[in-house]
Amino acid sequence: MQIVSAQDSHVPGIVEVWEEFSLFHEDMDPRYPMVDNVRSGYEEHLRNLMVDADTLVLVALDSGKVVGLCIAQVKKSSPAFKRESFGFIDEMAVKAEYRRRGIGTQILGKILDWFKSRNIDMIELDVAAVNQVGYPFWERHGFKAYVHRLYLKT
Repeated sequence: MQIVSAQDSHVPGIVEVWEEFSLFHEDMDPRYPMVDNVRSGYEEHLRNLMVDADTLVLVALDSGKVVGLCIAQVKKSSPAFKRESFGFIDEMAVKAEYRRRGIGTQILGKILDWFKSRNIDMIELDVAAVNQVGYPFWERHGFKAYVHRLYLKT
């Protein structure tokens, strides 16, 4: 298994992993519906992230095949806070048949190293409350809840 920075040649595989990840969330909760033509929209978004200096896009490769992805970003804090910036893990996904093999942990290790190299000591992420796969993963790695996002559908 290799964990490397994403290249243009990885984009189709990333989109495939991301679509599985998105459908997984859509099946868990109706608040995650996808638009028509989601693949092309996500591909454009992904390509923009891949050239952003404050974003790292990683892929997990098994014999050259994309089986996992992670998008991490350095974000600016509100000027009201002493901390000028923080790390944000925007997305992390591993194909279902590759889960529970330590791939997510390997990806997270690379992300933590990248944040450390950028002097980032606070990392945030969002995880769906109903995600019985992701939530325990993040807790095992020391992430703790500090805010609860509520919603109201009107």
